[in-house]
Amino acid sequence: MSKVRWAVVGTSDFALDWIARGISLSRNATVAAIVSRDAARGAAAARRFGAEHRVSSIDEIDTTVVDGVFLVLPAAIHAEYAIAAARRGLHVISEKPMAPSVADCRRMVDAARDAGVVLAVAQCMEWTSPMVRARALLADGAIGDVVTASISASFTAQPDAAWLRDDMRQRGAGALVDMGVHAVDGITRLLGPVRRVSSLMGTRFPAYAGDHSATLLLEFASGVHGVLQSHYTCYQNGLEIQGTHGRIWSSEWWGREFAGNLHMQRGDEVTTWQLPRVNVYVPQIEHVSECVLTGATPVISGERGLANMAVIEAGLLAAHAGGWVDVPAQP
Repeated sequence: MSKVRWAVVGTSDFALDWIARGISLSRNATVAAIVSRDAARGAAAARRFGAEHRVSSIDEIDTTVVDGVFLVLPAAIHAEYAIAAARRGLHVISEKPMAPSVADCRRMVDAARDAGVVLAVAQCMEWTSPMVRARALLADGAIGDVVTASISASFTAQPDAAWLRDDMRQRGAGALVDMGVHAVDGITRLLGPVRRVSSLMGTRFPAYAGDHSATLLLEFASGVHGVLQSHYTCYQNGLEIQGTHGRIWSSEWWGREFAGNLHMQRGDEVTTWQLPRVNVYVPQIEHVSECVLTGATPVISGERGLANMAVIEAGLLAAHAGGWVDVPAQP
């Protein structure tokens, strides 16, 4: 097998314009099927991407022509679909956030492990050019020992009437769970695990009920201090890491198809890199597909998604209970 045959589960604009398109542009994967309860929309999507199969559920997938599923669904049902797919022997990529709770993430990890299939979480910002370069610089000790860091991932969302009555966290929504998970994933990928969290959440705008603004104070296991912000009421795209010998920073570290920027200052010397433009969904699907083909563990594994949710869950608890909350180590 030279290409992994994926079924895209979901037919939202995002599922088609970015996920299915990313698969179709990759060198080692293909869109083999579309899974949608909307027969007309599913058929149109199948025609668009040349998928030979259109079904309405995980149970209807023909496992002789499909190797794995890419779940582009509400986070509240990720666990249900991932477990069903794993039990059928299908590899799974789940969109972020992995699930609304650590408990659901653990169920997904256990199901994939029991079935012997790959489980990945679509933390696509792993492949942005600024993050790739930042990881290399830190690995080389370019700014000395890291002392402190800040990261933000926010955008302006239109208020939804449901936000005034629903528990957003149970639906896998809210600024921290939705966009903040990219920031959690990015900063822990750079600096390692978080030991404990304190946080503020809420909103100063009446139209935005629930957790539409989140600011987390992080203590990393290494002793590094950090600040993380995610909001639905402004645009933020910032990263700064201060070390004993200098700092690196970006004002555009996340995005979908972009180059971004990254700078480094050591003393009076400032370096700015010209970074390559990347559609992050292409290297993401190529990496996971390669893991399916070779039996390797994806860098964006289910365990990594679970660890991200553990930080977020601790942040949510800290905001509503007050004080510091330890982030439990995940086995």
